[in-house]
Amino acid sequence: MNDNPLKTIAARDVKVGGLIGRRIELTWQNNLLAINWERDFLAPFLAKNSDAGAYIGLGKSLDGLVRLAAHTGDGRLLARRQQILDTLLPAQEADGYLGIYRPADRAIPTWDAHEQAYVLMALVVDWQLFRQERSLASAQRLGRWLVSQIPSTSLHLVGKRTWQGQVSFLSRQLVLTGLDRALLALYRATGEPSLLEYCVETLGVAEWDQPIVEGRFGPIEGHVYCFLSHCLAQLDLFEITGDRSLLTQTRRALEYLRDGRALVISGTNGITECWHSDQTGTGDLGETCAVAYLIRLLSHLLQIEGDGWYGDWMERSIYNALFAAQSPDGRRLSYYVPLEGERHYWDRDTYCCPGNFRRIIGELPEMIVYRQADGVTVNLYTESNVTTALADGTPLVLRQHTDYPHSGQVRLDVEPARPARFVVRLRRPAWCTDFAVAVNGVTVSPVGGPHFLALSREWRPGDQVTIAMPMPWRLVRGFRKQAGKVAAMRGPQLYCQATAADAAAEFQTDGIATNLGLLEFPDPGGRATYFACTDSPLLTDDELFPQGLAESQEK
Repeated sequence: MNDNPLKTIAARDVKVGGLIGRRIELTWQNNLLAINWERDFLAPFLAKNSDAGAYIGLGKSLDGLVRLAAHTGDGRLLARRQQILDTLLPAQEADGYLGIYRPADRAIPTWDAHEQAYVLMALVVDWQLFRQERSLASAQRLGRWLVSQIPSTSLHLVGKRTWQGQVSFLSRQLVLTGLDRALLALYRATGEPSLLEYCVETLGVAEWDQPIVEGRFGPIEGHVYCFLSHCLAQLDLFEITGDRSLLTQTRRALEYLRDGRALVISGTNGITECWHSDQTGTGDLGETCAVAYLIRLLSHLLQIEGDGWYGDWMERSIYNALFAAQSPDGRRLSYYVPLEGERHYWDRDTYCCPGNFRRIIGELPEMIVYRQADGVTVNLYTESNVTTALADGTPLVLRQHTDYPHSGQVRLDVEPARPARFVVRLRRPAWCTDFAVAVNGVTVSPVGGPHFLALSREWRPGDQVTIAMPMPWRLVRGFRKQAGKVAAMRGPQLYCQATAADAAAEFQTDGIATNLGLLEFPDPGGRATYFACTDSPLLTDDELFPQGLAESQEK
């Protein structure tokens, strides 16, 4: 366990450029501002006449909007946030209910608790970022309604129910996904002991201990996103209590993905939303909700344990699985992104995956640089400007100048307000075999482990760190269903084969790309990620997996 935990820096104190900044900009300019919030999201909350089984996902999208409004300070986003809250909050009923269902279908076994849990979370986030008391007051009333409607007797398998002629079985874990984290966030905002007691005693957050079962059993069980969400709730509780047993389920998930080699090359997992380990690359692969929750889980683990390997995995997932879920113009979003075959975008703005995409994009600014008691840690390399303060209160600005991930050249300007001794930690990506660092033009040998290298010195205004990370092509061996094939990678980015038309339009000068006609994986023109390769000096195993697991030919 790390005795020097990493702390996030508020998104409003982080300005982001580069590829990450471009994806953030596309999300708020071409998606959040283009949504018909009144018709698609707010109208059901005003009417309150939805049948059981309906789901909108307002809370998830509102959470993303609130975060990006605070991050950018853009007047249009701020005005949209205000308009939505001005419409939504008066729709809350006297007993605290703030959902879309008619009275007969409220609570469980419908999606009502799930819908309202994310609304509650968004209201807490709004209070955290904007300190509007009405948001917190509304969240408190809604929290009381949820607690009153979901007693312990309802938390086991939710029984059989007919919805529009179909029999559905909804497990307790799925129906209540998000409720535990929302109530724990409300507890941290208010300090109300009954909320913590409810999460522990009634929801049983600490006792949750479910095995990973591959495939869909029942209509919608075995759900990756659901599992990771409950893992995050246990990590939230760990941060409150310090009970290390709360890390057990999270370790189970990561051991399955890493040691069990269930992680697919784009940095995600899941077929039809559920666990799988056979390396299938077609069909409903890599649900966007699961991608978002995996990135969020890795960020939390990085903060708790300080292991830069989590950052390696984060950037793999961000640059590939996450960004592939967004159309090049930012307007459309995907539910799944397969490795092989045609890509499809979701047909509407509502539901879970679009909202969870918007939420995680709003969190990316907080994952670039973290604060620690003895300094700062650079996790993601991207054009950025970060303003923070050292433990002694000294103001500090960190500026990254880079076109990463297109090259591995980074210049980091370190600007303390006055000379100060502290540590700057730099993540050395696992794919990088030659990590060269210089301070003010003088080559240095940072100390530290294999993933984070530390520069400890007295820093002065105007100091510069330069980092050189060569990015040769590598051909990563496939295994199981991809045995005998390879995937092309360069730095953190995965490449895919295009159609002939796309190859001609995106022709690259490098020999590998020229011969294969490759596109960056998020390009919707991609159709195939793995291809046959019998021998090459560029062949290598995936650096995200432990060494010594010779499974390249496993089927």
